[in-house]
Formats: sequence, structure tokens, C-alpha cells
Amino acid sequence: MAVRTLREADLSNGFLETLDALRPASDLAPERAVEVFRRLDRNPDCVVAVAEVGGRVVGAATLLVEHKFINQGGRAGHIEDVAVAADQQGRGIGQVLIRYLLQRAAEAGCYKTILDCADDVLPFYERLGFRRRTNGMDCRHR
Repeated sequence: MAVRTLREADLSNGFLETLDALRPASDLAPERAVEVFRRLDRNPDCVVAVAEVGGRVVGAATLLVEHKFINQGGRAGHIEDVAVAADQQGRGIGQVLIRYLLQRAAEAGCYKTILDCADDVLPFYERLGFRRRTNGMDCRHR
């Protein structure tokens, strides 16, 4: 398994299908997928990591670095959209992706890295050093 940052070619090499394990993504129009990729790729505060097995993307996760006024202008990492292809789950891919992004967050000078997750995956993240601190909430706009 290789873990690396997302490449434009990955959009047609399993990346969007891998995200389907989280939410439908493979129905995204190819031109829109390229547009999103290029926007994120230009953002130095965004890392989209992928896991590749046998030449196919089978895992993905995103790190966003937030610049803050608190903590002396510190930075906080936010991990989002962690997904492993359904046929690859249980093989440690998610664990490798999270560790990769935690390292990238530390290198970016983040004083903490946070994520929101469903209750059924709490044990997975706790094994990686995360602790429940607050309640995650959202307000849907559509």
C-alpha cells in the first residue's frame, strides 16, 4: 500500500468510488470533479490523502488546516471525509491514512487535530489517540 496526496488522474482511478463508502460521490460529473480537485490542490492548507493498492485508490481522507486567532495565532487540523473502499475495509488502510494526516498536521504546526465521527467508529479513532471532548453538531444548508 502506498499513501500519498491525491492526483488528478485518481479521479478516474477509484477515488470517487472509494468516497461512495462514505457518501455518494462517483456520480459527480467529471468536469466538476476536476474543478474541485484543482481548487483543493491550490490550497496549501488542504491535504487530500489517498491509499493506493494494486494501482487503484482504495482509501481517502482530507486534512484542513485552520489558522486561528486564539492560541497565539495557532493552527488546528480538521480531518474530514475518511473513507475506505467497501472491499478493502478491515485491512488497516484507514489507520494508515489517519496517521499520515496526523503527521502532516504536526508538520504544519497544528496544536491539535479534531474530527467528527459517528458513535459506531469511536473505538477506531480512540485506538489512534483521539478522545471525545465535545459534541459535534452541524447546520445543514441543503
